[in-house]
Amino acid sequence: MQTIDQMIKPRKNRPQTTLVLGAGASRSVSYAHKGGHPSPLDTDFFDLLQRLTPTRTDRASVDAVLAQVRELPHEYWRSMERAFYTLQLRAYLNQKLTAIAPKITDKDVVGAFATCVQSLLRKAHGKHKCDDHAWVLQAMHKDDTVISFNYDLVAERAIRGMAEDRGVAFSPSLYALEDNRAFGDIPKILKLHGSSNWRLKSDGVIEVRMNSWDDLDVTPGYRGDQGTGTVFPIFLPFWDKRIEEKPWLPLWQTAFRRLKETKRMIVWGYSLPQTDLKAQQLFGLALASKAPDLVVIDPSPATRERWRSLLPKARYWEYDNMRDFRSQSPLWWKR
Repeated sequence: MQTIDQMIKPRKNRPQTTLVLGAGASRSVSYAHKGGHPSPLDTDFFDLLQRLTPTRTDRASVDAVLAQVRELPHEYWRSMERAFYTLQLRAYLNQKLTAIAPKITDKDVVGAFATCVQSLLRKAHGKHKCDDHAWVLQAMHKDDTVISFNYDLVAERAIRGMAEDRGVAFSPSLYALEDNRAFGDIPKILKLHGSSNWRLKSDGVIEVRMNSWDDLDVTPGYRGDQGTGTVFPIFLPFWDKRIEEKPWLPLWQTAFRRLKETKRMIVWGYSLPQTDLKAQQLFGLALASKAPDLVVIDPSPATRERWRSLLPKARYWEYDNMRDFRSQSPLWWKR
């Protein structure tokens, strides 16, 4: 009879799998709408923000962002990305081109939007666990990878049960933020745009604001603090992401190396937006010569076509939602 260790040990030469998570995956969690607010998307970010009852500490930022966006042409209301980039760029150029000290700096814009993002994520996700994320992650092992473009803690809460079953204690190694080759039999979660439970210390090192899996029981974790000597490390949506600067480059390099070993890729809810040029190049360069098995789970035909065009050699499966994938997944996934 096999031991537990033998049953969970990855098979030798098992094809490596990468799970790519975008905002659509967080929007379609199994507990969606339990808190009265869905997880935000680019198109309805401001609608959700104006319906939010913010905490006392978040109210000033929420009011400031809504006031600034209402001063833009109405079509900006339908794109958080476009509105943020416009406001941030306007404040930045105002600082550089005029001799008058601006009332709002580009750092003020970034900080206010970061607070708003955390407020919405906290309301949408709380301390819930997504059964669909857990189902996918359960089939993955230490040589597999999760590449997440989400700041939320959906993947962490979903992977917790599997980690505890496999005897893996929480460690920053989960995010590949430190080198621990004996971390255990769960996939790495590479959060290329940052995470709600991180902060950036004054020496440029990312610190994870968790010490154990049990910390997920205490608080939702959507803190985004900007205390003395710290900065909340996330990339807000604009095209020129400085991935070559500290602390981002090692994370992106790790993602590149792992993608080059990928044989199977499941993309859930990541639209590969045309403005995210560096993410497009990451996947294109790492997988250009490969023909992976590619699953795209997304209701948008345009999103599915972008992935198919980016990786034309891939064997391709498409699904509108996770329910369809779970009921009709490829035979290689049902191993």
